[in-house]
Amino acid sequence: MQIKIVTPLVLLTIFLCLISCGGSKQSEIAIPATGQEISGGSETTTPLETSPSQVATNEGIPEVPESPPSANPDLEEGISTSLSSTTNLPPSENPREWPEDVGSNHIGALGNSLEGVDGAWIRPLPGRFIWGLMEPEKGKYLWMGTDRWVSRWQENRLGVLVMVWPFAQWDQNLCHGDEPAIENPREFAGLEEGLFVRMYPPCDLDAYTAWLRSMVERYDGDGEDDMPGLKYPLRHWEIGNEPDMQSSSHTLFQGSASDYLELLKLSYSTIKSADPEAQVLIAAPSKFTPDVIEFWEPILEGGSDYFDIGNMHSLQGSSDFHASDYRRLLDDSGSIDKPFWVTEAGVFMGGKALAQEELSRVTIPNYASAFANGAEVLFRLSRGHSSGKVLDAYLLAARTFGQFIDVARLSENVIQFDMAKERSVFVLWDNGKLPESVTGQVTVITYEGQEVIIDASAVTVRVPTVVIVESFHGKY
Repeated sequence: MQIKIVTPLVLLTIFLCLISCGGSKQSEIAIPATGQEISGGSETTTPLETSPSQVATNEGIPEVPESPPSANPDLEEGISTSLSSTTNLPPSENPREWPEDVGSNHIGALGNSLEGVDGAWIRPLPGRFIWGLMEPEKGKYLWMGTDRWVSRWQENRLGVLVMVWPFAQWDQNLCHGDEPAIENPREFAGLEEGLFVRMYPPCDLDAYTAWLRSMVERYDGDGEDDMPGLKYPLRHWEIGNEPDMQSSSHTLFQGSASDYLELLKLSYSTIKSADPEAQVLIAAPSKFTPDVIEFWEPILEGGSDYFDIGNMHSLQGSSDFHASDYRRLLDDSGSIDKPFWVTEAGVFMGGKALAQEELSRVTIPNYASAFANGAEVLFRLSRGHSSGKVLDAYLLAARTFGQFIDVARLSENVIQFDMAKERSVFVLWDNGKLPESVTGQVTVITYEGQEVIIDASAVTVRVPTVVIVESFHGKY
């Protein structure tokens, strides 16, 4: 009798265990495996890609090598977008929402990382958002390498300005194969060779827009075909880089101003169709000279409805990184009050960086003046600006007034930044004086990092200085 009683219990236990184990297995299968790719809609195995390593900057100087480990071991096997590429995130993470701590600083840098700056921006150059790199054959998308970098950036809570390179050599050969190749095509460490042999406007526009739409969709965080593990969206897209740069020694686009304008329009409408909240940046002029501005005038006038944020590069001597000049250019071309960023900010004379002492001395006044004259975000160059006293001055600016809420120029050499919690920061140089309404104890920091707390009435400056005032209620 005992055997007859025990056997049904054992069988029932085994049956319940099988149900439970089977359900768990089904749940695992329902979660798409990371690291596979699409090729014409079918699942294939991704060829081994180069791990992110040295990526050269626009100045041709490699950045510090970085090789972030995969967040998921399965990442090495590729990723199939024939399956739904979504991930179960903790309740606190909503990949569609832009986090308050990301991109809260108005200061960033070229490259893949930026340490010591809360809320920083980066502008990877060239980055991995290259059509021919991500789609080496028509219809075959490789996401793995780019996903790894996006995961790394998001682990470090960085705002990212994505540079879109609309060139795939298989596409270029369709209608530009008989046209001249670039004389000295750029090669970048860590990327395969031959990505920039020809840089004409795309030939197969349907293929280009399909890639661009898929890419934006993958990183927009809306829950549809998203990158597994995406924490927040990539929302800022820059269309090309310095298309006016077309010399024998350095070419970044092979086409007319009209060609770039049409590319901008097509790219803008495609990005917005995938993510209406995306912000599109027009490419930047390589420099602010009459011949270059002549190239850009018809683009800015005809394309004012096809970019959300203007874009300027300043590599020559300018006390505000040409922010005031570019503001006037935007206003004159119909983009009145449209925001703009300076995505390469540096100071050079005759093609060479200033000496450390001289450059560090102008860093804080230049940044403050650019913000006061309308620039919304500034990206520091690497060459000549990423070490020593120059870097220290840059980091001082980022930490003291980089997260400003409002800014105003009070005089030629006094600029006020309003911060959170009723704090104000004043940048003074060349005998600039605090407003009389500032009283009490203030923190004074010179551009060299010398810091003291004194009464406001005792502040006199000859060198660039930052003055921090707590609970200041005075307005400009």
